[in-house]
Amino acid sequence: MGITSFLEGEDALIDAATRAQVESPRLRRLLEEVGTAGRDALDRFWRDLAAAGAPLVEPIPDAPEERLVTVVWCEDRPVAGVYLLANRVTDKHHARRGMMRRLPGTDLWYVSLRLPLGLRCSYRIHPFDSHDPHLGADGPRTGSARGLPDDRMDPLNRHATGPFGSMIELDATPSLAEWRTAPDPVPDTRTDAFGFRAADGATYRVRRFVPAVDAPGAELGLLVVLDGEQWFDRYGITRAVTAAVKAGRMPPMAVVGIESGADPAERMRQLGANPRFVDMLVDELVPAVTAELPSWAGPPATILCGQSLGGLAALATALWRPEAFGTVLAHSASTWWRPGMTGRPQETEPDRDTWLYEQAGVAPVGDVTIRMDVGSNEGSMSADLRKLHALMTARGFDASLNVYSGGHDHCCWAAALIDGLAETAAVRWPS
Repeated sequence: MGITSFLEGEDALIDAATRAQVESPRLRRLLEEVGTAGRDALDRFWRDLAAAGAPLVEPIPDAPEERLVTVVWCEDRPVAGVYLLANRVTDKHHARRGMMRRLPGTDLWYVSLRLPLGLRCSYRIHPFDSHDPHLGADGPRTGSARGLPDDRMDPLNRHATGPFGSMIELDATPSLAEWRTAPDPVPDTRTDAFGFRAADGATYRVRRFVPAVDAPGAELGLLVVLDGEQWFDRYGITRAVTAAVKAGRMPPMAVVGIESGADPAERMRQLGANPRFVDMLVDELVPAVTAELPSWAGPPATILCGQSLGGLAALATALWRPEAFGTVLAHSASTWWRPGMTGRPQETEPDRDTWLYEQAGVAPVGDVTIRMDVGSNEGSMSADLRKLHALMTARGFDASLNVYSGGHDHCCWAAALIDGLAETAAVRWPS
């Protein structure tokens, strides 16, 4: 397995000092095994890891609230280095933490990270050559983790075939059970896509899922998700909602997804707290969709959900049009955004209130439940949303803030989405 010969030349001299540089107890033991059994020991390690699932997770004796997480990769071509891109753990200014090292005398590359219990994050592996324009010894050369070459999931990761790809998941993470469940087909459900032409002439591409309603008099809730093409096509939101309904976490619910498209500038125009988009959503699209539902439980059972720029748009909707939705779920809302902004996100200025904070200070307090979720690894965004939440609760908004252990990551948002729907069903929906 792999292409590097081992126990040749200097690589054969694996002394105690070399072993001490390897933080993982399992990899230190592997070094000893390779020293006595050679290739057989390494092959046995890969077989065991394939059966158990990567990454390696080991306790840290002096830090019971942390784990040592070791991601490994088997070299399948000559490389200058390997970079582990773990969401908000080894990207941005933490990129150097993601540079993997070759275990002496083997074809195994690894990096070990001390991570807190409860953390969830997705990750990708990037082998690179010495002349690669994107990656060097210290990580991404451009400061961006986008468009890196030879982008790979971890084939040994126990979640690699799921909708979120390779993930690190430590004890006490919120459940993703519904996203991993393939429910039995339900007859009479309807899933379609259509173009919705707004009064101003703009056309929006919309996805729609309408479940069957079996019980007499049962009424459907409605979930409206922004970036709908992602949630419908890539992550399987209709499957997850169906599983949650079957598990009794919520009543039956229709789902509508509004596409934002692949063009970042267009997405910015649509979701960058655009009043015209908000009014179209409230005054045109939701009435048109609900008019075609077999039954509808009304605004209290109507939820708007968005992430990142979509989270910004969701919060703007809650502040500007609080009568339209019973609940707004805003995940990692883009607090850095201000009107007129067209560039990439930046850290917010330390002594300046965010635009969202300014809006919340003057908006009328309406009958809408606002649940905000943000990752502990999201830099100034976490602090911005803590400050926003304090203002909202002081003014009398029905607002909550959940700070999860993770980053700007769909696998974190997915768990928050289903938890938010279940919470809404328990509190606001008519019985």
